[in-house]
Amino acid sequence: MAKRYYETIRHYESVVVLKPTLSEEEVSRRVQEIKDFITKKGGEVLQVLDWGLKPLAYRINNFTHGRYFIIEIRSENTDLPNELDFYYKINDDVIRWLNIKQKAKKETSHAQ
Repeated sequence: MAKRYYETIRHYESVVVLKPTLSEEEVSRRVQEIKDFITKKGGEVLQVLDWGLKPLAYRINNFTHGRYFIIEIRSENTDLPNELDFYYKINDDVIRWLNIKQKAKKETSHAQ
């Protein structure tokens, strides 16, 4: 029998757009709640990028702008993207989201 290779650790990128009407304190609380949810579901948050307030391509729930965040995640839980979809769907402060599976990033070290 031939051995099969299965990825055990997967890398994901989650793009989240929050309501522009949230205060800085509310935004940081929501981002922390998302990070806690990911950790609770067996994921590890590698990086959170705040892209700031950007115009939307079209009006969503009467908003023309949104606060963009990109969250890089590493996890062995293959259901994490589905669980994140459900979490974003029931959260009123999230107006759009997108979860993407990334190819494994290879950490390179440059010898000098």
